[in-house]
Amino acid sequence: MKILHFPVGSLNLGLPLSQVQKVMPHPTVFSSGQKPIGLAHFEEQEVVVLDLHRFLLGQGNPHPPTHLIVVKAGTELYGLPCAGLPALVDIPPEQIRQIPPSYQQADTLGLASHVARWDQDMTLFLLDGQRLASLVQASAAL
Repeated sequence: MKILHFPVGSLNLGLPLSQVQKVMPHPTVFSSGQKPIGLAHFEEQEVVVLDLHRFLLGQGNPHPPTHLIVVKAGTELYGLPCAGLPALVDIPPEQIRQIPPSYQQADTLGLASHVARWDQDMTLFLLDGQRLASLVQASAAL
């Protein structure tokens, strides 16, 4: 399975390539700065930008983002900033496991649906594009 891999702090995250619209240089993001969401222009539409570093780790990324991963989730587009160019990796399906629902409900990493062992020592959390919308709702409650 083709996965777009990118780090967020000490976490290794990934997205199935089928959910990725585009990887582009980081655009200007418009935000009040009060919440971990913002808005950016992408082609002829707007993209909700989710600061995963701030949401998952409770602080802004000390490294400025260089790229934006545009993800299609249903009818909406979401942007995920990353400090560096994401890598395309191929993970055999037998190395991908579903995360138990109890963990998904109990941890902020519940936006990951699967976990994969990659490169012997690395655990990669695979994000579920559909769950990114839940971050927007959670941010509204902050």
